[in-house]
This record gives sequence, structure tokens and C-alpha cells, in this order.
Amino acid sequence: MSSASDIVGAISRLIQALDELFQTQTVEALVDLVRQLGIGGPVRTGLQALGTVLGQLVEWIAKLEKVAAIPKLLESLDPTLEQVQGLAATSEDDLRQAGLDSLAPLTKAARSMLEVMNKVRKGAEAILKGLLPQEALAGLRQSVVNFAATLKSYEQRLVAPGASKPALAGATS
Repeated sequence: MSSASDIVGAISRLIQALDELFQTQTVEALVDLVRQLGIGGPVRTGLQALGTVLGQLVEWIAKLEKVAAIPKLLESLDPTLEQVQGLAATSEDDLRQAGLDSLAPLTKAARSMLEVMNKVRKGAEAILKGLLPQEALAGLRQSVVNFAATLKSYEQRLVAPGASKPALAGATS
């Protein structure tokens, strides 16, 4: 069974292969032919539509990357949670004896907060680490960005100045 990372990696390689295909001399020659035939407008419109779809895909992947970063964010809270752990370990009686009566209720709140945070962290790690591979998502996003750039370059070439229609055989000027 393939992991999420394997699947995202395979999709990324597919998009990279499409990008490489579109960068071949054959496709470049087709773009030049389309421009010379004067039908670049409709083809350009199609490329723009595909570019819009790819742009939306990049936005979605970026959002997934943010969600995939949640476990690392929760890990960064460890030092703070260790300090809260110290407060939670202190008994209410110890605080009262130290003359800190007003802080006594905080120990109970600190224990509750730690319990909730540990559950959230464990749940997020269990779900997100396996389902949303952060590095693979970054590679996929870059593949889509590269492919969109290739299509954009062809879109611009289709309406480049100096493009001329081929002369018809037997036509006189």
C-alpha cells in the first residue's frame, strides 16, 4: 500500500513529466505553427484557463502545507508546556504556604490545559504526519508552479509581436 507521501510524490513526478513534455522542441514548433496560422487567440484562451486551474491548485496546496505544519507548531510549544508542567506539579497547598493564595487555582487550570494540549498534539500528529507529508507537498507545489510558468511562456508567445500569417500560395500583394 502506498503512503500519502508516495502518492503526492507520484503526482509531482507526473506534473514534472508534463512540464518536460511541454518544453520539447515539438511542442515549441506547434506553438509557432499555431501563431503563424493566426489561431493563437483561442489556444491562448485555453492556456489561460489551464493556468487559472493550476493557480488555484497552487493555492490549495499552500493551504495544505499550512495544515501539515501544525505538528511542528505544536512541537515548538514544548518549552512553554514544560514550564506549565512545573506549575501544574505544584500543589495548591504549597502555593498557599508560600503566601501565593491567589495563584493556587492556577495549578488546577495548568493541569487541565496540559491534558488538553497533549490530546490535541497527539491527535494532530497521528492524523497529519501520515496524511499530509509537508516535504512532498512543497515539491508538488513547485512542480505545479513550474508547469504553470511553462504554459504562461507559451501563452505569451502565441500573441508575440512580429507574428505573421503564412502567405497563401498564388496570392499577390
